[in-house]
Amino acid sequence: MDDIELLQKTVLFRGSSREELDLIVGLFQERKIQPNAGIFAEKMPAEALYIVRSGSVRITIMVGEGEEMGLLLLGPGEFFGELALVHEDVRLVNARAETAVELLLLTRKDFQVLLELEPRTGARVLKTIAKLLAMRVKAYNERLKDLLLS
Repeated sequence: MDDIELLQKTVLFRGSSREELDLIVGLFQERKIQPNAGIFAEKMPAEALYIVRSGSVRITIMVGEGEEMGLLLLGPGEFFGELALVHEDVRLVNARAETAVELLLLTRKDFQVLLELEPRTGARVLKTIAKLLAMRVKAYNERLKDLLLS
Protein backbone atom coordinates (compact mmCIF):
# COMPACT_ATOMS: atom_id res chain seq x y z
CA MET A 1 0.00 0.00 0.00
CA ASP A 2 1.41 3.40 -0.91
CA ASP A 3 1.18 6.46 1.33
CA ILE A 4 -1.81 7.95 -0.53
CA GLU A 5 -3.78 4.73 0.06
CA LEU A 6 -2.66 4.73 3.70
CA LEU A 7 -3.95 8.28 4.17
CA GLN A 8 -7.23 7.38 2.44
CA LYS A 9 -7.75 4.54 4.93
CA THR A 10 -6.88 6.74 7.93
CA VAL A 11 -9.98 8.22 9.52
CA LEU A 12 -8.29 11.64 9.66
CA PHE A 13 -8.31 12.00 5.88
CA ARG A 14 -11.52 10.21 4.91
CA GLY A 15 -13.40 12.25 2.36
CA SER A 16 -10.26 13.93 1.01
CA SER A 17 -9.90 14.03 -2.76
CA ARG A 18 -6.94 12.48 -4.60
CA GLU A 19 -5.67 16.01 -5.34
CA GLU A 20 -5.83 16.97 -1.66
CA LEU A 21 -4.03 13.76 -0.68
CA ASP A 22 -1.30 14.37 -3.27
CA LEU A 23 -0.59 17.68 -1.54
CA ILE A 24 -1.00 16.34 2.01
CA VAL A 25 1.32 13.35 1.58
CA GLY A 26 4.17 15.72 0.73
CA LEU A 27 3.87 17.31 4.18
CA PHE A 28 4.64 14.03 5.98
CA GLN A 29 8.07 12.75 6.98
CA GLU A 30 9.04 9.07 7.27
CA ARG A 31 10.53 7.35 10.32
CA LYS A 32 11.65 3.77 10.88
CA ILE A 33 11.76 2.57 14.48
CA GLN A 34 13.36 -0.62 15.80
CA PRO A 35 11.38 -3.05 18.01
CA ASN A 36 11.04 -1.93 21.65
CA ALA A 37 12.43 1.53 20.90
CA GLY A 38 10.70 4.55 22.36
CA ILE A 39 9.00 6.93 19.95
CA PHE A 40 8.23 9.50 22.63
CA ALA A 41 7.76 9.63 26.38
CA GLU A 42 5.59 11.49 28.85
CA LYS A 43 6.67 15.10 29.41
CA MET A 44 8.60 15.32 26.12
CA PRO A 45 7.59 18.26 23.90
CA ALA A 46 4.65 17.29 21.68
CA GLU A 47 5.57 18.24 18.13
CA ALA A 48 4.00 15.77 15.68
CA LEU A 49 1.17 13.40 14.84
CA TYR A 50 2.17 9.88 13.76
CA ILE A 51 0.43 7.43 11.42
CA VAL A 52 1.49 3.78 11.54
CA ARG A 53 2.48 2.59 8.06
CA SER A 54 3.58 -0.86 9.26
CA GLY A 55 4.18 -2.66 12.53
CA SER A 56 2.55 -1.96 15.88
CA VAL A 57 2.89 0.77 18.50
CA ARG A 58 1.95 0.51 22.17
CA ILE A 59 0.64 3.58 24.00
CA THR A 60 1.06 3.58 27.80
CA ILE A 61 0.94 5.86 30.82
CA MET A 62 3.05 5.72 33.96
CA VAL A 63 0.97 4.65 36.98
CA GLY A 64 3.74 4.28 39.53
CA GLU A 65 7.49 4.21 39.97
CA GLY A 66 8.62 2.49 36.76
CA GLU A 67 5.19 0.91 36.24
CA GLU A 68 3.29 1.42 33.00
CA MET A 69 -0.35 0.76 32.15
CA GLY A 70 -1.19 -0.12 28.54
CA LEU A 71 -3.83 2.01 26.86
CA LEU A 72 -3.74 1.17 23.17
CA LEU A 73 -2.04 -1.12 20.68
CA LEU A 74 -2.07 0.53 17.25
CA GLY A 75 -1.45 -0.95 13.82
CA PRO A 76 -1.27 0.15 10.18
CA GLY A 77 -3.53 3.08 9.32
CA GLU A 78 -4.01 4.11 12.94
CA PHE A 79 -2.58 7.33 14.37
CA PHE A 80 -1.37 8.77 17.66
CA GLY A 81 0.12 11.97 19.03
CA GLU A 82 -2.75 14.01 17.60
CA LEU A 83 -2.78 16.50 20.50
CA ALA A 84 0.50 17.89 19.17
CA LEU A 85 -1.35 19.38 16.22
CA VAL A 86 -3.76 21.38 18.35
CA HIS A 87 -1.92 22.14 21.58
CA GLU A 88 1.71 23.11 22.12
CA ASP A 89 2.52 21.22 25.29
CA VAL A 90 4.23 18.04 26.51
CA ARG A 91 3.27 14.43 25.84
CA LEU A 92 0.79 12.90 28.26
CA VAL A 93 1.58 9.29 27.32
CA ASN A 94 4.44 7.06 26.15
CA ALA A 95 4.67 5.53 22.67
CA ARG A 96 6.93 2.53 22.02
CA ALA A 97 7.45 0.36 18.95
CA GLU A 98 6.09 -3.09 19.76
CA THR A 99 7.61 -4.44 16.53
CA ALA A 100 9.71 -2.85 13.81
CA VAL A 101 7.62 0.15 12.80
CA GLU A 102 7.41 2.48 9.84
CA LEU A 103 5.69 5.78 10.59
CA LEU A 104 4.56 8.85 8.75
CA LEU A 105 4.75 11.98 10.86
CA LEU A 106 3.16 15.39 10.46
CA THR A 107 4.67 18.20 12.51
CA ARG A 108 2.58 21.00 13.98
CA LYS A 109 4.38 23.42 11.64
CA ASP A 110 3.46 21.34 8.58
CA PHE A 111 -0.11 21.00 9.83
CA GLN A 112 -0.29 24.81 9.89
CA VAL A 113 0.77 24.74 6.22
CA LEU A 114 -2.03 22.24 5.53
CA LEU A 115 -4.55 24.55 7.23
CA GLU A 116 -3.45 27.41 4.99
CA LEU A 117 -3.35 25.40 1.74
CA GLU A 118 -6.41 23.18 2.30
CA PRO A 119 -8.59 24.76 5.02
CA ARG A 120 -11.50 22.34 4.47
CA THR A 121 -9.23 19.32 4.83
CA GLY A 122 -7.60 20.86 7.91
CA ALA A 123 -11.02 21.51 9.44
CA ARG A 124 -12.03 17.87 8.80
CA VAL A 125 -8.86 16.69 10.53
CA LEU A 126 -9.52 18.95 13.53
CA LYS A 127 -13.13 17.75 13.77
CA THR A 128 -12.00 14.12 13.70
CA ILE A 129 -9.40 14.79 16.40
CA ALA A 130 -12.06 16.49 18.57
CA LYS A 131 -14.40 13.49 18.19
CA LEU A 132 -11.62 11.06 19.01
CA LEU A 133 -10.61 13.00 22.11
CA ALA A 134 -14.21 13.08 23.31
CA MET A 135 -14.50 9.31 22.86
CA ARG A 136 -11.21 8.71 24.71
CA VAL A 137 -12.23 10.94 27.62
CA LYS A 138 -15.45 9.00 27.93
CA ALA A 139 -13.73 5.61 27.64
CA TYR A 140 -11.05 6.40 30.21
CA ASN A 141 -13.36 8.14 32.66
CA GLU A 142 -14.26 4.87 34.39
CA ARG A 143 -10.65 3.68 34.39
CA LEU A 144 -9.58 6.96 35.99
CA LYS A 145 -12.25 6.63 38.68
CA ASP A 146 -11.04 3.11 39.45
CA LEU A 147 -7.45 4.32 39.78
CA LEU A 148 -8.40 7.20 42.03
CA LEU A 149 -10.57 5.08 44.28
CA SER A 150 -8.20 2.13 44.65
